[in-house]
Amino acid sequence: MTSTLEIKEGTFFVPDLDAIAETIEHHLRDVFAEVSVSVATCPDLTTIGCAQVGLGGSPALIEIGGEPYVHNPLYRAEGSFDLRAIAETADLAGCKLIGAGFPSLTETAGKCGELMPCEDLDGVRLSKLAWVGASGEPRLEDYRSSQHGGLGNLYACRGLTGDVVRIVVRKRTGEEASFTQAIRSALVGLTADGTRHIGLGGVFRVLEGKVRAHISPDFECIPFPYYDTEKNQVTRPDFLRFYDDMGPDLTCLSVLWTGDPSGGQLHLRPTGEHTHFFNTVGRQEGGHYHFDTTPESISYEGYFHPAERVVRVNDIYARLAS
Repeated sequence: MTSTLEIKEGTFFVPDLDAIAETIEHHLRDVFAEVSVSVATCPDLTTIGCAQVGLGGSPALIEIGGEPYVHNPLYRAEGSFDLRAIAETADLAGCKLIGAGFPSLTETAGKCGELMPCEDLDGVRLSKLAWVGASGEPRLEDYRSSQHGGLGNLYACRGLTGDVVRIVVRKRTGEEASFTQAIRSALVGLTADGTRHIGLGGVFRVLEGKVRAHISPDFECIPFPYYDTEKNQVTRPDFLRFYDDMGPDLTCLSVLWTGDPSGGQLHLRPTGEHTHFFNTVGRQEGGHYHFDTTPESISYEGYFHPAERVVRVNDIYARLAS
């Protein structure tokens, strides 16, 4: 277990909500048949499975660790982080957290999966864990620990109510099948010459349709080498278990950013986006969101808020390069 925390920070550019909404709407009209984007009061997010009411109050993104903490046996034993300690170190004590990550293997007795952090560090904990069952079926259970694994992206705030960017879309007609990557593509238009970057966090619902997802199986269930321990990178992404028919009734916890505001010194996840989800009506569905698989019927409703800064926790890539 990691005993010390190394924290670095970067500052995001924060456009006003009207500018964000207008830019996103303009882009999404090329992707979906029906689009409505506006600035609105955030609804009570506890009604859709979250541990917080809103998305306001000292908003920040948190990126934890990296792939080597999960996949390289040399570093795996270090890949457990206490969210309370991270929050206190980053001046976010008592914050609310949502996002996507990996479970602490010390808490799951070695069971892998996709973690949906969703908790109030001063109170209720509603995090979920998706894992692969004995017959390859998806499984979903409560995750009641504040220990996080060695890979994750979180949105932290005080959970205050207030204005957010509300996005409602139906029926995909464009080629960008990922809702979150489409939003991210839109935000790039607000980053001027590329020297400043925007971070966003939020929650969206899959109201209708199906999505593609993956869940990481347990290491002993992977029948082939999939990770290069010298280059520290995944060489066989097909080690993951994929599912193409999850949904609807999904609550998705999403973090996205247009780039690294430090110019690359923070080594942020190169995809610029990380979203995990769980089913809210009792079906065993959860995992890492990729994109929709039913463009004719897909329907999303989401609420997003810009982050002021990004907190980088234990940047293992900087460590490996030194």
